[in-house]
Amino acid sequence: MAQLMSHQVSASCTQSSSSFGLRLARVGAWLKRALEVSRQRRALYQLDDAALHDLGLSRADAWQEAEKPFWEQPAAEARRRSC
Repeated sequence: MAQLMSHQVSASCTQSSSSFGLRLARVGAWLKRALEVSRQRRALYQLDDAALHDLGLSRADAWQEAEKPFWEQPAAEARRRSC
């Protein structure tokens, strides 16, 4: 009986640590993506007016995008997965 209980506790600890590892990996991936989006927003803001015009954006659009906090990610981008 004692062996069975110790095996159950051991198995639950293993599941818990693998679940924690998975969560940690997801948080790391989210943070990496959030920082990349933030970098892209700053780069957009640094484009000249001609480049913004080519993209169909105004200086105000670029400023508005650049002012968003790093954790605010586009909804479509958050769901998109690469091939």
